[in-house]
Amino acid sequence: MQTYLACFDIQDDRHRRQVATLLGKHGLRVQKSVFEISVRSPEQLQKLHSVALRWLAEGDDLRFYHLCRDCRQKSHAMDARPVADFPLVVML
Repeated sequence: MQTYLACFDIQDDRHRRQVATLLGKHGLRVQKSVFEISVRSPEQLQKLHSVALRWLAEGDDLRFYHLCRDCRQKSHAMDARPVADFPLVVML
């Protein structure tokens, strides 16, 4: 399983909602236009790209930054929340 930080800047409201819904099926929304997502294979990532392309217009931007396990373990939010690890583990 591979984890990515997906972020976007999409002008059209409807298209922005469509991309957010798509990304939400693969992970967690951590900011309005930023998701931590996971995919099981390169093929699944390619399919995600193909579907998202339907809603991107000229001037829109959608980026995927690979987050290796070591990088995720070194990352955190300012409130000390860790960056998501997949599969999600609930910490008590």
